[in-house]
Parts: sequence; structure tokens; C-alpha cells
Amino acid sequence: MIFELIGQEAIADRFRRLIHNRRIGSGYLFAGPEGSGKTSMALNVAAMLLCRDPQNGEPCGTCPSCTKMRHLNHPNFHFVHATPRAKSPSDSDPFQGLSDEDIAVIREERARLTGDPYADMNIPGANQILIAYARYIKKELAMKPAESDRQVVLVYRAELAGIEAFNSLLKILEEPPARTTFILTTPALDLIPVTIRSRCQIVKFNPVPDTLIREYLVSRGQDDAAAQRIARLCGGNVRQAKALMDADFSEVDGTLLDFWRIMMGGKLNPGKPEERWVTAADIGELIENYTALAKNDAAAFRNQLRFMIFFLRDAQLLSASPEAEDKLINTHLVKELEGFVRYYPGFPYFEMIRLTENTLADSGKNMYIPALLANLFLEFRTALLETRKR
Repeated sequence: MIFELIGQEAIADRFRRLIHNRRIGSGYLFAGPEGSGKTSMALNVAAMLLCRDPQNGEPCGTCPSCTKMRHLNHPNFHFVHATPRAKSPSDSDPFQGLSDEDIAVIREERARLTGDPYADMNIPGANQILIAYARYIKKELAMKPAESDRQVVLVYRAELAGIEAFNSLLKILEEPPARTTFILTTPALDLIPVTIRSRCQIVKFNPVPDTLIREYLVSRGQDDAAAQRIARLCGGNVRQAKALMDADFSEVDGTLLDFWRIMMGGKLNPGKPEERWVTAADIGELIENYTALAKNDAAAFRNQLRFMIFFLRDAQLLSASPEAEDKLINTHLVKELEGFVRYYPGFPYFEMIRLTENTLADSGKNMYIPALLANLFLEFRTALLETRKR
């Protein structure tokens, strides 16, 4: 493999055999959760198919084709993704009319993906795969391949395609050019039209096992305790694990505990000169701070919601079985978790976890963040007040 791949060995073996036996199909749909390795696998399969000297289905990593694939500039590799809408758009060129700044960001994000295939592409204003991109690819595929007769098209996050783009892609998938393989990736299979799904072989990716993520983190210099915690926190999401490698968990823990102190109406900065009781203004400020975080750093905002979920899951485990300490994610917060369980014996963990998960999902759908947070925090406050031990 020329692109980093963690786990998913069964899928990799499948494609090695298909390519070695020259039985590769024309359309594949890689579906699975964020950080499971869909993009990495797609890039590696493209490298396998375009390599000039493959070894049992594996790319050699040294030929000119492999070198070009490492930089995503192989002329027979076509990379389709969401792009900003130009002020003066072209019907057949998604890049015509884009500003120099837009083009620079696209290049930077592509380059970042070559270094880390688990990274997400963050291109401002790129909310949809435009019909112009589908038409552009159709035109490119109609031309004679530059270096060989094999071509590969990767459609990154295919669920972002508009209706027109889907219809255009469908026409190509129904009558694909000879020796052309399409690989579509998506974290949301249900958002892909049935007509597209029926034209592709669906390959489902599962979250990466904790053990493999822990081994990866240790190999990157994390001590075993930190690697174990991150592996449990990320839930099989390698992208999330990488983001947490540089996290200052003392700061994370302080922020998390302050959040629950505000929700419980307790004291802020306990034991310090600035110690004081929580007020309604603190909750309003909390909503403002989290809203600003969602705007400025969406990944960090999602992490904060995940930390809330993990805290509640740990407390739920302890409430069901006090001996469950070895199964906790936040093993260093046992004292705080035990206190939470003791003071809120009837807390509705399942409902609150589900609500937080829904808020996390809705936050990525252009919904009004302050309203989402106000509802979530109000429900937390109500549940805590109603279940507090008298």
C-alpha cells in the first residue's frame, strides 16, 4: 500500500485478488462511518490499478505511475469532490470562474489528503458536487487515456452530489467507458439514490477495532495508557484518533467537568480564590462559547459533544455495575463519575445520550446551533434537577 491504511485487511485482500486475477469491476461504492478508511482504500485501489509493475495486486510504490498517484496528479486518475460554486460558472468545468484563493485551497486540501488519507477535505463553500464536475469527468473519460488504457474515477463523499450530478453520473455508470473503474465513497449509504447503488458493488466498511487503533497510536509514540484512552474515545474512527493524539487531556477534562458543574448548578473554580456558584448567565455564556466553537472549529465542537456522550456512557456503566471501572473510557475521572451516579440516581442516561447524539448529527445539517444547544442544555438541566438525590 502506498497510502496509509489501518485495518480493513479483508477488503484490501479482496481487491488484491480481483486486480491480480484481472476481475475488477466497473463500479464500487465504499460505504462506512467516518474514519474507517474508505478514502485510503479507494486511493490504494487506484494505485493498484494504475501501477506499471504490480506485485500480486500490490502497487510497487516506485514506478512513475505510483509516484504520480502519491501526489494525486496521475493523468488517468480523476478525483471528483465538492467544490465552491463560481460566480460565473461553466456548464462543463467546475473550476472555471473560481477565484485564485479557491483554487489554492483546493490544491492544499488535496495535498493534505496525500499526506493523510484519513483527513477530511475542508473547502469553504464546497457543499455540493456540481453537475459541471460530472460533465467535466464525462468529457475527460471520452478522451484517449494519457499513459495507459486503464482509468480510475474516485467520487469523494458521493452523497454530496446534487440531483443533476447524480443523474449525469448514473448515465456514465450505466455505460462506463472500457477499462474504467468508478469508486464512490460515502458515510451515508441511505443518501445515495437506489439507481446509483444498483449500478455499483457495495463494499461496507466497519469501524476500525480499538486494538488496531491502540497499536497504531503506540507506534506513533503514544504511551499505552493514552493510546488505550484515545482508542476507546474515538470509537473506531481513525480520523478522530489522529485528532486526539495532540490533545491536552488535562484541559479537556477541565472543560468537561466545568460543563457538568454548570449543568448541575454547582461551584465553578472549586478551591480557587475565584470560586463561585453557577448562575443563569453562565449557561447563556456556555451556549455562546459552544456556538462560536462550532463556527470556528467544527471538529473541536463535535469533539466536545462526544466527550459529553462518553461521560454519560461511563456514568451509565457505573450506575449499572460499580465494578465496571475497567470498562470506562474516562478511567481518570472515576471519582467524579461516582459522585455523579450517587447524586443523580434516577438520571435518564439512555434518553440524554440519544439526545446528545441527535444534536451532534443535527449540528452538521446547517441547523441553528444556538437553538440546538439551548434545547440540549435545558434537557440536561431538567433531568438533573428532577433526579437529584434529596
